[in-house]
Amino acid sequence: MLQKTRGVVLRAVRYGETSLVVTIFTEQLGIQSYLVNGVRTARPARMKPVFFQPGTILDLVVYHHTGKNLQRISEIQFGYVYRQILADPIKSAVMLYITELLLRLLQHPQVLRELYQFTEQALVWLDQASSRVANLPLYFTLQTAALLGVGLQNNYDVSKPYFDLHEGLFTAQIPAHPDYMGTNEAKLTSQLLNCQNADEAAVIPLTRQQRRKLIGFYQDYLRWHVPGFTALLGLDTLFQLFDPY
Repeated sequence: MLQKTRGVVLRAVRYGETSLVVTIFTEQLGIQSYLVNGVRTARPARMKPVFFQPGTILDLVVYHHTGKNLQRISEIQFGYVYRQILADPIKSAVMLYITELLLRLLQHPQVLRELYQFTEQALVWLDQASSRVANLPLYFTLQTAALLGVGLQNNYDVSKPYFDLHEGLFTAQIPAHPDYMGTNEAKLTSQLLNCQNADEAAVIPLTRQQRRKLIGFYQDYLRWHVPGFTALLGLDTLFQLFDPY
C-alpha cells in the first residue's frame, strides 16, 4: 500500500548497472531499504542521484509491503534543502557520523518517531548553526542511546565520579574491569547528558583530545549495550577535521 513519510537517507549502494539500493530512516516505517531503478543513467530520470546522498532529508510516498526486504518509492522530493552542510567539510563529516551511527544502531524496521524527529532536528540545526558544531556527535550519540532505551544513567555526583561502561551508570569506586571513564570524562559526560538541546552542548568547552576520548568511550559503551554494534569507519576523518578545534 502507499504510505507518506519523511525520511533521512543513511546509505546508497549500487545495484546492477543503473540502480541503487537506498537505506532510509523513515518517520512512519522505521529503517527501510528501497530499490530505485534507472537512477544512474545519462537519460533524464525522475529520481536523480542527488536525492540519495547520505543525510538528505526527503518527503516520500512509498509502496510498503510488510515482510518484503526491498520496497519501492512512488514519489520523492526534498524535505529540507541544505544551505551550508555540503560546502562545509566539518559539518559534512558530522552529518556522515550521524548517518553511519544510525546505520549501526537501527538493525530492525522498528517505528521510532521520536528518534526520527530528533535526527531531523539535529541535521537542520547542524546546517543552520553559526556556533561550533564539534560537540554535536557527542550529544547526538548520548541522546540517540537514550531514545533507543539504552541510555546512560545520569546519576553523577561528586561521590560517584567514575562511569562504569558495563553497568551504564556512575559509581563511587573504580570498577574491577578496565571499561570505565575516569573522573574528567565522567564529569564531562554528565554535563552533556544534562543538555536540553544542541545549543547547550555546543558551548561546553572541550579540547580535541577530550572529544576523541569521549567518542571512544561512547563507542565502547554501545558495543556493550547494543548487540551487533561495530565501531564507525568514519571516526578517523572526523577526528582529523576537528584537529584545529
